[in-house]
Amino acid sequence: MDAVLGSMTERGFRIITYSRAGYGASSPAAGRTVADTAADCAFLLTHLGVTRYLVAGWSAGGPHALASAAVAPESVEGVLLIASFAPFDAEGLDYIKGMGAQNVAQFGMAGHGEPAMRELVGRMASAVRGHASADVATEMASLLPPVDLDVLTAEFGADNAANMDHGLSRGDEGWIADLAALTSPWGFGLDAVTAPIELWHGTVDRMVPVAHGQWLAEHLPTAVPHLEPGQGHLSLAIGSLGEKLEVLRGRVADRATSRLALKSRPST
Repeated sequence: MDAVLGSMTERGFRIITYSRAGYGASSPAAGRTVADTAADCAFLLTHLGVTRYLVAGWSAGGPHALASAAVAPESVEGVLLIASFAPFDAEGLDYIKGMGAQNVAQFGMAGHGEPAMRELVGRMASAVRGHASADVATEMASLLPPVDLDVLTAEFGADNAANMDHGLSRGDEGWIADLAALTSPWGFGLDAVTAPIELWHGTVDRMVPVAHGQWLAEHLPTAVPHLEPGQGHLSLAIGSLGEKLEVLRGRVADRATSRLALKSRPST
């Protein structure tokens, strides 16, 4: 996992990850919403004795990171949002415009019923489960601009293939549940997110087009957007997550200092 986590652990961050319900060894939870998963995350961190933390969400993890800040505002000090999806019903956003064929097919399935969704996800999961990184890159070709193809065929490719195998080792329930959750009401309002947000999105992203990041930046008052020219869905994050977390940590520290100064200011 060094390709993903290395730049963070090198900077002293303690990283805690978890499998959303239905992935890996995590039991499925029928009908889970994005907010339900955030509640699971808050419960886990409370169990571990972690009371204050930053949350980071990449791709489908983005909405879940925002939900964590909404569900546990007393604990979440800041949000790192990387190439995140916007709400499926986002007003004024053409949700699938600019996506590669696989994501057009996935998100175009919304409203066609669970059997149709299961059939499509089953075919897509079979095409990547147990396959080498080169095969995965071929299957995902429509989603990969050249900068992302370079990443997936390098060190990250093996990590990604191993993660997909683990996540899908007991079936497709996690993928199906994620697709249903992303295309349904998330279970919280964006106005409930008050923590500082650092929002990053690549302009050539074909998995989650940059219009999603632009929409979120316009609807999240605490977000500082970073729209990166020439970066894709993978190239935006691999090798630089630590730097992005540092930016967020610095902003959180500045906010805390400002609050302390305000409290310390003598009354007139």
